Amino acid sequence: MVTTRTLLNAVIGAVVGVVLSFIPFSTVLGGLVAGFLEGPDGREGAIVGALAGAIAFLPIAGLGLLLFGLLGIGLAGGVPLEGFAVVSVVIVVAGFFALAYTVGPSLLGGYLGAYLAREYPDQHHRTRATIGYETESGGAPPTEGAPTRDREYDPDSGTADSREFGADRIDDERDDDHERNRDRF
Repeated sequence: MVTTRTLLNAVIGAVVGVVLSFIPFSTVLGGLVAGFLEGPDGREGAIVGALAGAIAFLPIAGLGLLLFGLLGIGLAGGVPLEGFAVVSVVIVVAGFFALAYTVGPSLLGGYLGAYLAREYPDQHHRTRATIGYETESGGAPPTEGAPTRDREYDPDSGTADSREFGADRIDDERDDDHERNRDRF
């Protein structure tokens, strides 16, 4: 669901993409900023990235309509209808390519930004606090000594060790599980 916060993040991402438009694929950077601000959910990051790309496309669409209007007025009296139709089709096709160029990479950037927000939650909370956003839980951002990743790798079990995987089990139970698994094979 698109919220006011999502639209604000999309506008921030679109502004970044337009300001950096002298860099090729600047829309990726705009989507990345929007996705990072939106949070760790990849789907929401992709949505806000696509919205940022669509908002960044608006100036391009405005220029396309202006060009179409100027050519339509200038060509109306002296050019055959077929020539006007060809020019119109070229402008519409160029508009679709511009739309794909802004929305597609921006969507990818939004997903990557959400991934970075998930991998680096401390920086995500600090960035949101810096620009004045409330945290999701309404509490303070994590302390300095907190780990920077949501899950840490446990070399003994070969899996990611976190609360939902039973990180509070004692070592003896873990060793017994390893013995049973070893005997099965």
